[in-house]
Amino acid sequence: MIASGPPRMRPRAAAAVLPRRDASRRVRQQRGVATLIVVAVLFFVLALVAAYTNRSMVFEQRTSGNQYRSTQAFEAAEAGAEWALSMLNGGRIDDQCAPSVDPIQPSFRERFLAVDPGTGRIMPQGALSADGGGGGWPGCVFDGIDWSCRCPAAGRGMPPAPAGTGVFPAFRVRFVDLGGAARPGVIRMEVNGCTRLDDACLDFPGTGLAGEGRATVRVMLALRGGLAIPPRAALTVRGAVDGDDLLATVNADAASGGVAILAGGAITEIDLGRVLSVPGTPPADALVAGDPGLAGLPDGDRLFTNLFALPPAVYRDQPGAIRLDCSAAPCSAADIRGAADAHPHHVVWADGDVDLDGGAGGGTIGSIAQPVLLVVDGDLALRNLTLNGAVYLRKGAPVVIGTGAGQVLGAVVAEGGFGGTAGSNPAMTFAHDPAIVQRLRWGTGSFARVPGGWRDYQ
Repeated sequence: MIASGPPRMRPRAAAAVLPRRDASRRVRQQRGVATLIVVAVLFFVLALVAAYTNRSMVFEQRTSGNQYRSTQAFEAAEAGAEWALSMLNGGRIDDQCAPSVDPIQPSFRERFLAVDPGTGRIMPQGALSADGGGGGWPGCVFDGIDWSCRCPAAGRGMPPAPAGTGVFPAFRVRFVDLGGAARPGVIRMEVNGCTRLDDACLDFPGTGLAGEGRATVRVMLALRGGLAIPPRAALTVRGAVDGDDLLATVNADAASGGVAILAGGAITEIDLGRVLSVPGTPPADALVAGDPGLAGLPDGDRLFTNLFALPPAVYRDQPGAIRLDCSAAPCSAADIRGAADAHPHHVVWADGDVDLDGGAGGGTIGSIAQPVLLVVDGDLALRNLTLNGAVYLRKGAPVVIGTGAGQVLGAVVAEGGFGGTAGSNPAMTFAHDPAIVQRLRWGTGSFARVPGGWRDYQ
């Protein structure tokens, strides 16, 4: 009999373990591939973000560079506009735009602008281009330390190019005719600004350069005339007039009414034989005393403001006025003549007394083409001299002394009374000259920007 024991178990471990190890290995391999794919995708996304960020940085750098050059060009053009405005209110200059004492050299205003004395229309000097631009175009360049300029009477102002490779902004200016419909005393100024000196970039019209900034500024300028309301009499006085029988007055201009003396007070000691008016007008009718418009003014400042359309302090300090200190000693004819010659078309303001003595040989201040507008804040002595222009006496009781032939061709105005103490013949002569008065009205004074009359875009 065979003994039987417990049944023997078949081994299953080997068969069961081997498949689980293969499956785990396959799972780990799949997980590694998935991680690699995720990491690759993340790196790709990061690369896209970095590329986009870098592109934005490059774009911002280019934009900043363009804005920087554009700002430089605009500031150069704006500097050119302010420079030209200042030069218009300056005196005589040379071809390098520097101040000059040479009487042959014209001023900046005379080089580039012409004023019609009859209508006040302002036009560019020289030959006009198709779009109305003048023939002379001044220009300047910044060399890193200072500005170098050229002011040619004709052609393009091209200063020498600065040495080096830095940024040297430049500008060029021209004036444009507004045509026959333009208002009197108004002109348009155009300024091209560039980040470097280049004729094509600064030209009118200009051509942009690769990598360079360019800007154009257009400004309307108006000439604030020296005489807002021209006097219509040879002698206008707010108070009384005492001619001492040696004062000669002339006004043969029918358009102004032929008034020789216009006074707010009485007119005495006038030799009617020395009064000349429009042919056919009795001399007595050329003397107008007690004018209510003058007598009703509360003070001299009101007369000044009515005549010049500005208060005295503002008018005195305008850019187109030359102030002379005559307080310590009276200013001489040479002082007045020198100031007027060096600054044509300017107002000459004398603080103190003025002694205009032409000497034994006589003398002249101003001319019919370039009359002088003289404001005297004191007494005026006039002898042996002819002044072409207008004289305004601010003192309350000015005294005009004449011991020889002296005359003013244009007009004379006094805020207070007027007294002549001429010591001997021949008499002083005040003659109303409409041509001179009109030239002072339209050609003398200061240029200023017209409010709202500028543009910095094409």
